[in-house]
Amino acid sequence: MNVILILIDSLNRHYLPAYGCKDVKSPNIDQLAQKGVVFTNHIIGSAPCMPARRELMTGRREFMFRGWGALEPFDAPIARELREAGAVTQMVTDHYHYWENKAHGYIEHFDGCEMIRGHEFDFWKTERQPNEPDWVKDINKHRPGAGSRYYRNVAHFKGEEDFFSPKVFKAAAEWLDANHNQDSFFLKIESFDTHEPFHVPEPYRSMYTQDLNPDYTCWPPYQQQEHRTEFFRNTTLAELEYVRAQYKGKLTMVDTALGRIWAAMDKYKLWDNTMVILTTDHGHELAEAVTDLSQITDDGRDATGRVPYAKQHPHYMSNANIPLMVWHPDMLCGGRRVDQMTTAVDIYPTILEALGADSSVSPHGRSILPILAGQGTGREFHYWGMYGYGICCTDGEHILLQGSNSEAPLYWYSAMMRTPFSDCESGKFIPGVDCPVWRIPMKFPFDFPSILCRRDDPLFKEKNIIAERPDIAARLRKRLRTQLEVDGCPPEQYDRLGL
Repeated sequence: MNVILILIDSLNRHYLPAYGCKDVKSPNIDQLAQKGVVFTNHIIGSAPCMPARRELMTGRREFMFRGWGALEPFDAPIARELREAGAVTQMVTDHYHYWENKAHGYIEHFDGCEMIRGHEFDFWKTERQPNEPDWVKDINKHRPGAGSRYYRNVAHFKGEEDFFSPKVFKAAAEWLDANHNQDSFFLKIESFDTHEPFHVPEPYRSMYTQDLNPDYTCWPPYQQQEHRTEFFRNTTLAELEYVRAQYKGKLTMVDTALGRIWAAMDKYKLWDNTMVILTTDHGHELAEAVTDLSQITDDGRDATGRVPYAKQHPHYMSNANIPLMVWHPDMLCGGRRVDQMTTAVDIYPTILEALGADSSVSPHGRSILPILAGQGTGREFHYWGMYGYGICCTDGEHILLQGSNSEAPLYWYSAMMRTPFSDCESGKFIPGVDCPVWRIPMKFPFDFPSILCRRDDPLFKEKNIIAERPDIAARLRKRLRTQLEVDGCPPEQYDRLGL
């Protein structure tokens, strides 16, 4: 058996025809949906990029203990476990965070890794570029210097073949050309697209809009509150629609490139002996809930409490309920839809089990192979979030987006020292980890009220009913605390999260 894991960054499920979208073209993703199994209730765990990847590659929940960082010495990296089980392992990626100091350890265990350089803030090209085009200047207006940094990496691009996702899938297809006859392999394909900047060539730039105003940006700000607020004080609804059109164009470009993988699988009959998993790390808000710019708050949030462009707390289903599609040659497929609740850490033991490795090394994940076989059940309750912010949970009927108190204690737990603090401690603070780690005091200036809504509320029109139904909120908080205790949550988190 082989496994191909395809991770398309920031892939919104509500922009995919397989999940009901009517105006985006993604025929290759559609093909997998029609051939395999579509999971409708797959939800993120730890956000954003690297925390999600640690869950996918170690089966360990992260955000209650620490945030964005490297793999820990006590982790069991998926590539190492699969190599020991006899599989050849390869990654092809343009996710440049892998070669940053704060995110090492993820790729080193693979037999091979091909890295496509230059996306977003990748420290690649250094030559200053004269005569920057309008779209670069438009980025710089709201993200000072970011457009110029990115443009240094892409100024030499001539056509679609130079862009990142086409390069990633081309390299992965070439690896399959050379390695399809391995006894067993694990190929992890990571496309940083559809991540911003939403910079695409023709025909994708104008595929979903005819309004190509040269003053529009393809990369709205969100990380810094002052930049985000200023942008929304000066933008228009037409510009917001343009940004969504560029995202759609990028999605279709990724889908076109994905066709190379299906062609290789057809050529070498890999559908007969290869499991294929397609998913993402998180969704990405595209200001869909903004219908009146006068409703933008002073801290740059919309009427629902969202950061309009982001994947930050509160993590509504628009960025938390993510796509998952699976093909397995020996399972019940054929376009079947599965409503059982699953999450990111479940991918890790699934792949280990599929390739004959020991899946019990996953601290928090559950294999979905029994669900694929029509014999298993999903999770009845699930929680997710981002380190230092709030926490979200659902019982399938309601969703609680629980706020936090920034005055309460917060610690970062890791075997690696982030910053030399004089008042940190060492000890065995992580349940199931039989080695000392550092407990480092942290401060996150994040306070936010709690939100309660129904699971079946329409996206971007969620109604906060916490004032009317405090009983439901209390029931979810009780169930959340119980689940956190089972998972070994640090005790100070209960005070910080009002539990």
